Formats: sequence, C-alpha cells, structure tokens
Amino acid sequence: MRKLFKYVSKEFIPPFFMGVAAFIVFVSVELLYQLSEIIVRNHVGFSKLLILIWYHLPYFISMGIPVGVLFGVFWAISKLSAANEIIAFQTLGIPTKKFAIPFLVWAVIFCFFTFILFDTIVPNSNFKAKEAMALYVYQRPEAQIEENQFVDVGDGRYLFVRQIDRNTGILYDVLLYEVNRDSTVVFHAQKAEKGLNGWYMENGRMFKTNKDGFLDLDIVFQQIELDIQQDVEEFLNLSKGANEMTSKELREKIKTFSRLGLDVSGLIVSYQSKFANSLAPFVICILGIALSLFLNLTSKSWSVITTFILVVVYQGSGAWLTALGKEKIIDPLLSAWIPNIIFGIIGIFLFLILDTRFSYKLLEPLKRILPLLFVIFIGKTIFSAPVNITCDSFYLKDNLLILENGVLVEYEGSNIVSDRAEGELNDDGTIKTATFFGDVKYLYNSDISIEASEITVNFEKNSVLFLNSYTIQKYKGENDINVRIWSEKIEKPVDENVIHARDTKLTTCEDCITYYLSAKKVDIYPGYFLIARDVVLSFFGVPTLYLPFYFQSLSEDEEVPFSLTFAYGNNKISIETKINYKFENSSSFHLSNNIINELNTGEVYQDTFFRYGFPLFEGRMFIFSEIISSTNKPDNLGIYYEFFEKSKLELKIEPTINNKYFSLNIPKLKTNFGDLKNIQSHIYWDSEGFKDILFLNLETQAFQKRYGKSLISLSKIKLNSKSYGDLTDLTFEEIWNTRKDRIELAGKYNFYTGFTNMYGNFDYTFSSQGTETVQNRLLSNNTFSYKDTLYEYKKDDFKLKFNMDSKIRFNYGKDFVPDQKYSEGKTLFDYSLKPGIDINLGIFDVGNSLEYIKVLENSYSPSTTDEINYLDYLGYNLSFFENNLFHSARLTRTYDLMDPEDLFDLKGLKLETNNKIKVVDSENIIQTKTDFNIEDDNNIFPEVTSVKITNNFSNYIHRTEFDYKHEEDLKIEYFKNRETFKYNRNLLQLDYNLYLGETKFYKIIPEIYSYYVFYNNGNKIFGNFNIKNEYNLYELRFNFLEKNSKYSFGIDSSYFVSDYLKTGFEVMNWDKSEFANISFNYDIKDKYLNFTEFEIQKKIVCWTFNFKAVFSILPQPQIEFFALTFFINYLPSKNVSFSDSGVNVGLM
Repeated sequence: MRKLFKYVSKEFIPPFFMGVAAFIVFVSVELLYQLSEIIVRNHVGFSKLLILIWYHLPYFISMGIPVGVLFGVFWAISKLSAANEIIAFQTLGIPTKKFAIPFLVWAVIFCFFTFILFDTIVPNSNFKAKEAMALYVYQRPEAQIEENQFVDVGDGRYLFVRQIDRNTGILYDVLLYEVNRDSTVVFHAQKAEKGLNGWYMENGRMFKTNKDGFLDLDIVFQQIELDIQQDVEEFLNLSKGANEMTSKELREKIKTFSRLGLDVSGLIVSYQSKFANSLAPFVICILGIALSLFLNLTSKSWSVITTFILVVVYQGSGAWLTALGKEKIIDPLLSAWIPNIIFGIIGIFLFLILDTRFSYKLLEPLKRILPLLFVIFIGKTIFSAPVNITCDSFYLKDNLLILENGVLVEYEGSNIVSDRAEGELNDDGTIKTATFFGDVKYLYNSDISIEASEITVNFEKNSVLFLNSYTIQKYKGENDINVRIWSEKIEKPVDENVIHARDTKLTTCEDCITYYLSAKKVDIYPGYFLIARDVVLSFFGVPTLYLPFYFQSLSEDEEVPFSLTFAYGNNKISIETKINYKFENSSSFHLSNNIINELNTGEVYQDTFFRYGFPLFEGRMFIFSEIISSTNKPDNLGIYYEFFEKSKLELKIEPTINNKYFSLNIPKLKTNFGDLKNIQSHIYWDSEGFKDILFLNLETQAFQKRYGKSLISLSKIKLNSKSYGDLTDLTFEEIWNTRKDRIELAGKYNFYTGFTNMYGNFDYTFSSQGTETVQNRLLSNNTFSYKDTLYEYKKDDFKLKFNMDSKIRFNYGKDFVPDQKYSEGKTLFDYSLKPGIDINLGIFDVGNSLEYIKVLENSYSPSTTDEINYLDYLGYNLSFFENNLFHSARLTRTYDLMDPEDLFDLKGLKLETNNKIKVVDSENIIQTKTDFNIEDDNNIFPEVTSVKITNNFSNYIHRTEFDYKHEEDLKIEYFKNRETFKYNRNLLQLDYNLYLGETKFYKIIPEIYSYYVFYNNGNKIFGNFNIKNEYNLYELRFNFLEKNSKYSFGIDSSYFVSDYLKTGFEVMNWDKSEFANISFNYDIKDKYLNFTEFEIQKKIVCWTFNFKAVFSILPQPQIEFFALTFFINYLPSKNVSFSDSGVNVGLM
C-alpha cells in the first residue's frame, strides 16, 4: 500500500500543481480584465498590480485547490489507463476501489489545508486586497464605504449606512445601534456629515428599549454628534465584509445581529461556505475518481475538457445557490452545501458500482450515446464540438440513431433543417454518417441555402451529398440577380466554399422560365463565379444552342473567369477569348486572345495579352505581355505595381522598336486636408536616347483644414515639370537643366477669435524654361478686423449701443522677375477706425458712425487714399391693428470730411421704405429704395427708385419689380413679373417682362416662361412651357408619372416657326432597365426628317431586347446605323447582337 501511495502520488502531485497554477493565472487575468478600464484611467503602475494580485493569491489558491485535485485525478488516471497500468494493478490483485485510496488521502489533507487558509490567511489577505484596491486602483479610500452593511465600532455599537454620496461624503439613512444587557439604544438619522469637530447626525430620532423590549425613551433631534471610539472615516474604510472575517467573527456577528432582529441570512451563508468550500476537494476527488474509472478516460485532452466542464458546473452552481440562500429563497443553512451533496451523491454512487455487473450494463449503452449526451436533450439544445443537434425526440435502433420532428444540426458553420434524420454510429458511439429526409434545407455562410429531397452528411469524409436539390446563387452587381439552379446530385466539402453539381439546369428567370441552360457538370464558387460544362441553351424547352463552356460571375468585384465572344461584320470574323483565374494565395492570372480573319484578303491576325499578378506589401505586382498583329501598335511587355485607389507604377518595353516607358500615375491621393489628384511622372526613351520626361504633375482643389469656424485653404495647386524641346543626345542632367516648370498656387484663410477676424487670400505663379525664370509673381490681400459692442444699455423702450469697428489691411504684390508690373514690389497698408452709436427710442431709430481710414503706404492701388467718412441715419417704425398695417422708413446720409474747406461734403443719400397691409386673407407689401443725386448740394433730387410689390393671396401670389427713373422721359422701362397659382399641391408659375414703351403685343411681352406641377388621383404631371423670340420659338417639356406605375412618360420639343421642329419622346421605368427614346428633327424649309435617336429596350421575361438606330425618312429613306441586341436581364455582357456592321455572340 505504501508503494502504491508513493507511485500514485508521483503521478498525481505534478498535474495538481499545474491545475492550481492554471486556475490562479486564469482568475488573475480575469481580475485585471474586469479592472482594466479603471487601471488605465487612473494610471495604476505595474508594481501596484503585483501587490493587488499578491493579496488575492491566498483566496485564489483556496478556490483553486479543488480544481487542481480534479485535474490531477483525471490526468493521472487517464495516463495510467492509456498505459494499461490500471489493468496491471488489477492483475496484481489491487481492486479499483483500493486504487482510489491515495487520491482520497490527499483530498482529506487538502480539505484541512483549505479550511486553514479560509479561516486564517484568506480573511486577512482579502481585507488587505480591499485596502489595496481602494488605495492603488480606485485611488479614493474614503469612497470605499460599504453600503447596507453593519460595522462594529466598539463598545457594543454597530453602524449601518444605506447610501453614500461619493462626491460629497454625506451618509444617508444612518442607523447606530448600542446593545447592552439591560437596554438597546437606536439612533436613526436622515443623514450624517462631517463638521469642524467631528461627524454629526441630522434630522433623526433616538429610541431606547429595556431588557423586556418596552420603549423607555423616544426623542426627536435636529443634530447630534456621533459618539464613537474611532473616527468615522477610519472604521468605515476598514470595515470588514463576510469574506474578510474568520469563522469565529462571523459566528459572533450572527449572534449579535440576531439579537437586534436583523436579517443575517448573508452571514449564515458565508459562515457555512467556509466549511462547504473546505470539503470541496474531497467531494470533487470522489466524483473525479469514479467518473474517470467508470468512463475509462484515456485522453489527456478529454481530461482537460472534463475538468473545465465540472469546475464550471460545480463553482457556477455554488455561486448561484449561495445567492439564492442570501435572499432566503432557499434555506441559508443548506444553500452552500447543495453542490457538495449533489456531486457527492453522484460520486459515491459511481464509486460504489465500480467493478460490478450493474456498472457494465449501465456503461455499454452509455458508450453508444455518450457523444450525443453533450449535444442532445429532449426538446433542448446542448452545445458540443463539432456537432450540435436539436430535435423533439430520438431513439436508438441497432447502430442507428433516429431523430424525429424539428431536427436541426449545426456542424462547422453549417445548419441542416429537416423533418427526420438517421445517424449511423461507429463502434465508439461517434456518428459516421447522417441522412436527412423530408423538407430538408442546408444553410451556410449566413445567406446561402440548398434545398433537397435528401441530404447525407459523411462526418468522416467531411462532405455533404444532396439529391434532387435546388439553390439560389446571388450575383451582386448594380442590381441583385438570382441564379436559380436545379441539380439531380450535388457534392459539397463542408470546409470548402465550392459546390460540385451534376445534371444541372440553371436560369435567371424568376417566374415564367423562358430559357434555361442544361449542363452535365457545374462547379459553383459562391460569391465568386460558376463554371458549367457541356451546356445546351434551351428556349421554351427547345434546345437551340450548344456551348462547350458557360461562365457566370457571382461578384461585381471579381473578373469573369472565362468569356468567349464571336463577332462577324465589316468583312471580318473575330473570336475573342478571356480567361481569369485567382489562386488560393491571392495571385491571379489573365489571358485574352483575339483572332481576326480578314475575309477580303484571307489574312489572319492574332492579338494576345497576358498578365500575372500577386500580392506585394499593401498592393499587387503584375507582370504582363502583349503581342499585337492586327494594328501597327508594337508588341510590349513589362511590370507594374498597383496600390491604393488604382494607382500604378509601371515599366513597359516595346522590344521590336526598342522603346521603353517608366511611369507613375496616382489618380487620387486622399489626405486629412483634401485630395491630391493627377499625380503623374514618366520617362520615355529608346536606343537613341530620351524621348519625353514628365518629372512631376500634381493638381488639387479645396485642399483645406478647418478649426471650428476658422479655415486655411489652398483652392488651387498645380505643379508641372517636364522636359522641353528635342531630347536626342541630351544627358539626364542636361534635360533637367532645360526643363519647363510651372507652379500655380491660390488660397485663402479666415481666422475667427471672439470679436476679431483675420482673413485674406494669395495667388502665386511661377514658370521657367531651363535656367530662365519667365514668371514669378506673388499677390496677397490681408485684412484684420475687430468688431465689438463697447457699451449697451436697455430700459423699457430705450436702447443704446456703442460700437467699435476697426480694420488693418495689408496688400502686397511682388514680381521676382525684372521689368514686370510688380517688380519693384507694391504695397497697400492702411488701417481704419469706425466708432458708432445706435439708439432706439420707441418707434424711432437713430445712429451715426465716424470712419477714419489712414493709408500708411500705398504703391499697390494708387486710387486708394486717406478717408474720413461720417454716416448717420434716422428712421421710424409704425405698426397698427396688431401689425396688420405696418410702415417703416430710414434715411441714410454719408459725408466726406477730408476736405477742411468743405468739411461736410455729402457723399451719399439713400431712402428706404417698407409698407405692409394685411386685409382678410391677403398680404400686400411695397418696398422701395431711392438713391439721390447729390452732385449739386443746392439741388438734391431723387435719381432712381427701385420698387418691389408683392401681393399674397391664399392661392395666388403676384410679384412685380421695376426701377423708376425720375429724370428720364420713360420713367419705367419694364415690369418684371411673376404670377404663381397654387391649389393644394398643384402649381402654375409664370415669369414675364412687360415693356411699357412698345405698342405691339409680341414686343410688350416678348417672352413667357412657365413651370407647372399638377396632381390628379395620385398621377403627377410636371414640366415647362416657354415662349421666346417674340413668339417664334416654342419649348415644351412634359412629364407624366402614373400612380403605382413603374413607368414615366416624357416629351421634349422645340418648334421654331417656319424653320424646324425638334421632338423627343421618352418612356422609362424606375431603374432604367426598360425604356424607349425617340428623337427626330424636321427641317421645315428643306423638308428633311432625320431620327437622331431611336432606341427601345424591353425586358421579355428574363431576357432584355434592345434596338437602336439612326435613320432618316425624308427626302429619301436612309439607315445610318442600327443594332439589335438580346441579353440576360441586368447582364449585358451575356448577349447576342446583330448590327449593320455584323454579328456578335458573347454568351460564354
């Protein structure tokens, strides 16, 4: 026995420590994960985290001991069982039950050790851990007051706080109990807070009862000092929870709080948990030994899995049941012991039946269905790897597992739904194959399904077989297209995204199937493409065309894997073939070949293009070659690198003529400030030397950065540097020295800071040729302004404002090339001050301002000089009858004060009025603005008055604008009018000018513009009708949308009297897949009728018919162009076309 104990201990102890260590690491990481946000926010150092884990370590060890015991048992027994050592022990006469004794001895030892930890070290370490958490992690020790917990404050006193305001430190709903032999005193206060000399309770009552429970004293108080031995902060911060007390302390708490009549269920559960958790190693050990020997576990991986499952169930149920005990849903005395009782009974039962005939009878059926016990439960789903099964009922028949009603199988990302299923079992109880019957559906990749009459899953080969199947594969282009596929037989590897179909029919028709493609074999790559072989195209069930291959893309991003196009026309026959293939390593291959036969000469040409690409860094590298014989274009080969936004770095060689090209092209480069466009550079050279070099080209618009309302913007950047002239025999350095450069920069800026604003713009242009600078100019305009209300006063109807407006302008122009406009450098630098006063008194408005402009330097704009301007205004506002009658006027004067001899030189005079009258449902507004002629101070008179009249009625609006010129013979030249008629949603708008000096009607109103929108029973008619050129030109745009109709109808017509008629008709559906466009021009003088556009496109079930032509009828019929095309709906590349130039077949 001693040797057995030593031998088993040698196998048991190392995995025991492994299990404990793994548990400690796991819970430590979990602790740090839960606190991660606070740790980062409070910048907790690594050393402080080590202290925190160190204080938690005793508790983690005590909870990890049962885990280590279970893992050690499973690991040791599985190792011994795999080596047949247990059989060897039995051969030597050592029964299985005796073999378990060493494990049980160790379990008892660990029970005592666990209890010692729980009752001595763990309470103190947990208390230290709480202190460390408060000090190092939360960094607010006083905020760690525990709510809803009694605290022993000494002298038989206990403090209870229901709520703490963590920001102010105020305690709410405070109870202080003082328990003596002869009496009990209770202080209850609404709140307690810290004062100058201590803590005080406020707004409360004091009760005192004698030993018999009768009330001796009842006092109400406003404030009373907390008379306790320790400071409140100290005992509250250092208060102990249940996990921080020994069993003795918990027992005393339970006794004391019971006397107070308080709920002690939580304390009872914690007290019982210390003993229940201490017994856990022994209970777990019995269960682990019995289960491992009963099931004969030989796999160490199953040991780990079983350990994990049992630990989760044991500790999870323990936590759940103790929580129920604390809430007294179940007996607090019993709640902590229930997991030990259940697991202990199971372990003892299995242990007692070891090596009995009953265990053999029980084990044999379990071996057959044990893998299913993790995945099947009647009416419920239990998850397991790799198969999850749900069904309403199941039973075993020989080696078949029969599943019935609501069968759902989840297997490696795939789901199978059926009415009934049969599973064939191996000898070890695992499923070999499963066959599904009835309404069977196979789902994978979240949106792809296959329906079949029967599905068989081979779990050993990891494949699925479908009989009489139907599936829909989606092509996601501009419109989603469903490719419907019927197959007699489908095979699909579970772990591959491919479907192999046999005896297949496919079509894109939704309802009435007018065509289908029959194929012997179809390989489908969902989301990419499908390939069909030996294909027959049938119309209405009649075979019409044989195709050796048919390719269909299922992704708008992927190139079509294969296409074959046949064309005949212009005495040429051509066959174009394209092949695209993408390898598993993301490299790709493209080959296109076009064979052209000239029927007139009999010559045959062949154009071939090859390209191979593979991923490189953040882009793709391509190798290409092109052989051309049909044109004079030379053969070429090269490489290019394609990176973001279709940018390309390319090297191309034309060997036959020894031309070489190296280029960089970046169409768009996105930055945080804007997009850079057309970034280009290239070098062209041959055997004689360089041909052309573009050093750099760069363009952009609106390259800007905003900071709130402020803005810095480069509205234009253009950089171009290229070679110039004949480059033959020049070296690269010589080409660089003779290059032609041009730089254009334009921008603006605007900075807002409170009352200040600085804004401006600049324009820079540079151009050079060789070493000579042709242009180098900088223009810049800059302004700094300050606006503020210095003082404001309001009282009743009186308002007063003092305003200050100041500006500094700095404009600069410089040509850095001699003999130019700004070669000497020209500057405008001035500043201005404009104080002003605005006064409002009842109906009157009055104000003035004085603007002083001082030019400090001016060579930029000579016309700009010093100014002193004085402005004042006087106005009033009258309102009567609740604002139904309103009138306002303002007179504004501007004076020039620069001339001391004519100090008040009137510079401008303006009068503005606003009048409004509301009568019944109408509103009439007249606005005027009059500018006065002030050239002669003694003869000031109105010059021009601009008038705007608006009449608003419920369904009609009239607006007229005109200028009244006081000194002209024809005071008013014309009225600008707009008439608007509204009724519900219907609208008619007319715009026209009325000229008063004309006598003939077509000159009085020479043009009329109209816009209309009418609704009737949900139908909409809208458009324009215009009359121009003195009633010689008529334009009509008419559109009609019928309610609930997919089509719209439109007319666009122009008629010039006795000259021409241009008319176009258009009918179109909402997605523009069906339409008819007919446009013609009729020359009235020459009687020439020409159809400039004639195109009809119509879907015929699942095909689209398109016919377009350009032809003339008069003076004689003549067809200039026509084309007739049939293609699959929304797949124009799958087409057959016939035109005046020939025939084109592109179905493959």
